[in-house]
Amino acid sequence: AFARLDPPARQSRFEARLLAADATLSHLAGLEALPAALAAELRRRNLPPAIRHGSDPRFCSLDWTGIETSVGPGRIEEPATLSHAAFGIAETGTLVLLSGPENPVTLTFLGETHFVVLRAADILAGLDDLWAALRRAGADPRTVNLVTGPSRSADIGQTLQLGAHGPVALHVFLLAGPG
Repeated sequence: AFARLDPPARQSRFEARLLAADATLSHLAGLEALPAALAAELRRRNLPPAIRHGSDPRFCSLDWTGIETSVGPGRIEEPATLSHAAFGIAETGTLVLLSGPENPVTLTFLGETHFVVLRAADILAGLDDLWAALRRAGADPRTVNLVTGPSRSADIGQTLQLGAHGPVALHVFLLAGPG
């Protein structure tokens, strides 16, 4: 049933499932709006105006005036990290993050708050569509991480704890335009 969803329905389903997984979401017209939107989110969360991201040229070329940026793998002491998702999965509200120097996997799991950029055009209907999309894109990453909401665990006393094994918060910037 998910395979038959048109792009607006895929986006709507993705957003609903993402929010149900305790992530938050902002819509951006294009990547150039990211620095201002990220600065606003950092302030809203009482986080310092600093972000760590990989060597992704899309991020490195932006004007980060007012935000201290650092480039490299994620570090546990980072209050905020930024990644780029290759795809989103409408069926579950899941982000698909590919490993590599431009998008180090440690950015996904280390740091207090994880910010992720996703193009609306890259939202797939279901998980079954992912592998074909990766082949079409010529992607051959060492690691594919599927992230649905912030880190959570109920290991101890069956009480849900956010941030147990990774970021306590996940925020997605959904791009309408290229990015």
